[in-house]
Amino acid sequence: MGYDIMMYERVFQILKNKIECGLLPEGSSLPSRIKLCQEFGTSEKTIRHALKLLEEAGFIETRQGKRPVVSPGRNAVHRTTVLALEKIDAEITDDVLKTGVLLCYPIIKNGISLCRKEDLLIPKKILDNMDISNAGEFWRLSKQFWRFFVARNENDLSLRAVDSLGLKDLKPLKDDVESRGRYFAQLQGFMKIIESGGAPESAAFDDMSGLYGFTYGNSPAFHVPADSAVILGRKQMEKLLTGAEVRYASVYMDLLGLIAVGRYQRGDKLPAHKELQEIYGVCVDTTIKAIQIMQEWGVVKTVRGNGIFVEVDLKELKKIEIPAHLIANQVRRYLDSLELLALTIEGTAACAAPHIGQEEIRAVKNKIDRLWNEEYLYGRTPALLLDVIIEHMGMDALHAIYTLLKRNLRIGRSIPALLDTKKTAVNCHIHEQGVSAIELLSAGSYEAFSEKTARLFESIYSAVVKECKRLGYYEAAMATYDGSALWK
Repeated sequence: MGYDIMMYERVFQILKNKIECGLLPEGSSLPSRIKLCQEFGTSEKTIRHALKLLEEAGFIETRQGKRPVVSPGRNAVHRTTVLALEKIDAEITDDVLKTGVLLCYPIIKNGISLCRKEDLLIPKKILDNMDISNAGEFWRLSKQFWRFFVARNENDLSLRAVDSLGLKDLKPLKDDVESRGRYFAQLQGFMKIIESGGAPESAAFDDMSGLYGFTYGNSPAFHVPADSAVILGRKQMEKLLTGAEVRYASVYMDLLGLIAVGRYQRGDKLPAHKELQEIYGVCVDTTIKAIQIMQEWGVVKTVRGNGIFVEVDLKELKKIEIPAHLIANQVRRYLDSLELLALTIEGTAACAAPHIGQEEIRAVKNKIDRLWNEEYLYGRTPALLLDVIIEHMGMDALHAIYTLLKRNLRIGRSIPALLDTKKTAVNCHIHEQGVSAIELLSAGSYEAFSEKTARLFESIYSAVVKECKRLGYYEAAMATYDGSALWK
């Protein structure tokens, strides 16, 4: 069930990618549902759901008795876009573009490092198809070129975060053959560097701000679709990022986490179904399914007419054998979030550091000390560090992404046997790194602070991957979606 729900999202994304990169051109028919079922190895129900999403997003048109057709005019600027352009101001634009730099650069660099020689044939082919005389197609393929390296990370959340910014849809208002030719030559030089194994940062590129007309005035700097984060802002971006609705797995995983951290102990009464529905924003069928599964594991029991009660303590919870496939989706989301954090936190921390005052630093230090020595809670040191960075990063678009990442980190407490309330060597090392980062921040060593913070989250990601492999969760988590399908 959980895999099937994830699968329709994957089918939607893959078909959407094919349409956007021209593999399924405007006016062409999609393969039959039978062929799509065979291609993706899934059910017709899943394919129908994915096609419905494509139709709702305007990528395809459907007619009864005929195969879906890719919608014409996908690149046209509609009236809604023209009206939306009037809402753009330089401050919002600058916010999203800064976020794009902080997010995309480390993700692209990591994607390049993962490429084998044969993988590079794809971006090379994109370059071969670029024609400087065709402005629209040239810039579309340029965005696709960079997007390939984002997708090469095989991290759906990273790809979704980058796409949510809407940067791939930017169309410069100031453009000519000469500027396109110069940029194309620079792309070719960049391709030669990475093909030879050179450092990506050694490639030289012109400042593109003049091309996009960044004058910090009130008039539009570029064409952008109406559903871009440039216009929609933080709240709508969060909707784009979260994707599918909360399901029963999310409910029982969160409840497991609350039991694991001691919020609910043996004998405690859980909220009633009506309260759970309000807390998680789900229907009664979802909460019933979640509680039924927890009953099967022996975590809770339902007393008719009296309520739902916790049956285990933390020690017993660790001994319960939960089938890996039932929590695989959640584990994958946790791992994807940690990887994205580890890749991007250095630049984010560097932006936030100068805006964090000494009084706030002292408050964080005191809280870290109290939680570690008096009320020890696993993972709170890096979480508190992340809180203060998010609060002072100063970019709404990045704030939306990091708020989601912070929420996803709570999944860690829900994964059975992953939580350890003992001060193990690994936990102590992570805590010490966090304390060291705070000390560097207090001393005004912002660059060293950002580097130490990056090493901290890299350590956490490595430790979690290692532990998930030991517990038998990792393989099932990686099987929830085919990461290679994002770029192949």
